[in-house]
Amino acid sequence: MNTKHSFQKALSLVAFLMLLVATTAQAKRVVERPYFLGSNNRKLEIERVTLDKKATLLDVKIYQASGDVSIDSHASIMANGVKYDYIGSKQLPKGVFVKVPECGYVAATLRFKPMPETTTEFDFREIADNSGWNIYGVRLDGKRPQADIPQHLLQQALDKNSKLPSTDLNLGKTVVAVRLLGYKPEYKTTLDIIVDNWFSPYRMPYEHDSISVDGTCQVSANAILPTVATIRVNRTEIPFLAVPNDTTTVTIDLPTLTLATTHLFATDSDVKKYVWFEGKHAAVDTELQSVKTKIDVFGVTSFDDICGMTPLQYRDYVQQSYERLLAAINSNAAIGSATRTLAQSILAMNYASALFGFKNNISMAPMIAGKRGVPRADMSIDTLSYFKPLEKLAVLHSKNQRYYSYLRDFTSALRRKYISADPLLDDIAVGKNLSRSFNRKRPLTEQQMVVAHDSIANDMVRKLLLANNEDLKSQLASADNILAEVKKSANQNSTFSIIDIDPKMSAQQILPTIIDRYKGKAILIDFWNTWCMPCKAAMTTIRPLKEQLTDVVYVYIADASSPVDKWGEMIKTISGVHVRLTEEQADALAKIYKFSGIPTYFVVNKEGKITYQKTSFPGVEKLKEELVSAEH
Repeated sequence: MNTKHSFQKALSLVAFLMLLVATTAQAKRVVERPYFLGSNNRKLEIERVTLDKKATLLDVKIYQASGDVSIDSHASIMANGVKYDYIGSKQLPKGVFVKVPECGYVAATLRFKPMPETTTEFDFREIADNSGWNIYGVRLDGKRPQADIPQHLLQQALDKNSKLPSTDLNLGKTVVAVRLLGYKPEYKTTLDIIVDNWFSPYRMPYEHDSISVDGTCQVSANAILPTVATIRVNRTEIPFLAVPNDTTTVTIDLPTLTLATTHLFATDSDVKKYVWFEGKHAAVDTELQSVKTKIDVFGVTSFDDICGMTPLQYRDYVQQSYERLLAAINSNAAIGSATRTLAQSILAMNYASALFGFKNNISMAPMIAGKRGVPRADMSIDTLSYFKPLEKLAVLHSKNQRYYSYLRDFTSALRRKYISADPLLDDIAVGKNLSRSFNRKRPLTEQQMVVAHDSIANDMVRKLLLANNEDLKSQLASADNILAEVKKSANQNSTFSIIDIDPKMSAQQILPTIIDRYKGKAILIDFWNTWCMPCKAAMTTIRPLKEQLTDVVYVYIADASSPVDKWGEMIKTISGVHVRLTEEQADALAKIYKFSGIPTYFVVNKEGKITYQKTSFPGVEKLKEELVSAEH
């Protein structure tokens, strides 16, 4: 045997195998922590992209405190106008919901049909119409997207000695002008500008303000005092001072803000600055960003923390939170005295409000935290001793309380026992009572107008109420025009239709009227609203079911708390029959059929009988089971 020859053959084989491994390795292109330009969610993040000849792999994490998650089977990636379909995932099989572990996220590798290795940018679209978890402009070149910040903002010098605006009443419009740098309409950025003025004709959830194609938006609102207002961009909150007869100009670096809200990039030093203010109070507005998480005693985990607490345990928790946050504000050397005073005042008012609201907060905590089986605490307290800590709260005896947006919440007899006498509170109480009709989209009646003139002593408070009344009338006229256009569009469309329900129809008649139309068919009735995230998530999840059970009639019932323009746009992408009710009708239906939240589902059989009812999404398989049964 030729040992030398065998050795050479072995060496050649080893060299060949090494070359094969190297070639295989080179065939893969891996990009760690890819930057991206836009996202419609804070749950799904892409940590790694692997471009292979056989598949494109996305290593993702889906962050959620609890519950189940899944990836829609229609997910895809889009690059250079080409769609690459979702193949599947071992960790998240198609159509399967996976429970979120205690760590608070699900890690998975998603496989897609292979993209070219030369791809430089792509979009991840779980659902093409933005109702799923979508991420736009995922970059594979390693370059962080940067907006072109105007030079005058980069060189901006702020007055550290600026003063807070006076708390004297000053009725007028507060104007907010926002510019989103790096904005693209296709990224579906949401923008809310929230200015509360005691008697607002708006209600939570707030309507999305329209953004121009150049990324600008300007709104005005009636104001009577300077208060902390909020700009919300994709659920990132930016507080600022809204001042009567004043304009605040806000410039936001959207790509940087988007990265700053992720787990992947939040700690990077180059994503800390993404907002600039211009105006009389630019210094305070800018400094406020560094303490914005310190001005509310309730943090991200608070409702989890207080589950099952007694009132005394809750009081201690809130007090400790207040003291900790106050110490953080006082030790912040980066803010001036004006910002410190404002932050201290808002924190103290929030602390007082949290103490007064102990019953509601403790009761609601299990539902908000998603915890079941939490025993209900005894809510009885000794009022005198329970609220004793408030006696030390200086803001309750200072006009700085007027910087608090929700001052109207302190008009009750109990709360006013701890606050310095302020005749303004009497007028706010009257206006608050009269403006309750605004929440139902109802302007003041003639009789209410008389009460406003006779019972509100302060001229500016009265004028604020009446100005909001006129604004509501204008909104309703505009909404009627929009609704007419939506109905016209529905008549010309084959994928969705609208049942026109008379606003005066009694709640007892509504469901029978709808069901009678489709007798002989199984019906799924879905109570939802545009602002309900679980409702929209469930709609996405049951799309494959709708494709399977095509003989079922899908009826979607929303109410007037859904802004008509938003509702009109959304129903174009939701195939089925749509109904829009007044809020009174919706509330009455909920009482008749004994459900207290949305989404709520009814299954109706061919004979027109309700055979199944469930509040909260019951899962695709359960709905399928009930609908199949209703069809037979």
